[in-house]
Amino acid sequence: MTIRSDSYSSTGEVKAFTRHLLDGQSAFNSTTRPSATELEKFIDRASAALNLSLAKTGLSPSGVRANSTAKLACDDWVTAQAAMYVEMTQRGTGWSDAQGNRTSYFKGLYGRADEFTKGNALGFKRLGVTVSAPMSQGLTFTGLDALDERADPDDTALAQPKFRQGQWDNPLSS
Repeated sequence: MTIRSDSYSSTGEVKAFTRHLLDGQSAFNSTTRPSATELEKFIDRASAALNLSLAKTGLSPSGVRANSTAKLACDDWVTAQAAMYVEMTQRGTGWSDAQGNRTSYFKGLYGRADEFTKGNALGFKRLGVTVSAPMSQGLTFTGLDALDERADPDDTALAQPKFRQGQWDNPLSS
């Protein structure tokens, strides 16, 4: 198996943080815990969560990968998440809430991805990352002064306002 083309990081980057778990092996392989295939899947899972979150913020994941600075930040985030997954494959302290327990790693991958992308979205945009769905998408200006200025006041196929501003105004009372 290989890492997906839309993923970030690499097995080598994760190895830099988890070398102490290789038991003398030079790289992750079929005899290590986790195996190289499992590590690649960890990277793909973290990358998928990140790509989903980038899409939710309107950023184009392919645009992020095309920008070297933005990609480096995403590589770093995925590397950290994959390293946490690797650590979770080792013997732990049990499943309680006691200190030293690593079960919290299971929780919140998508929340951490959302937090990362929301915190960096403005920076990515200022770096020139493509915005595929702007925040203004779907908004329409409807602040016209008079009903007769609208292009659709008689179009019965469209929902029309139930009330008009000023309809209760009495021109004689001023």
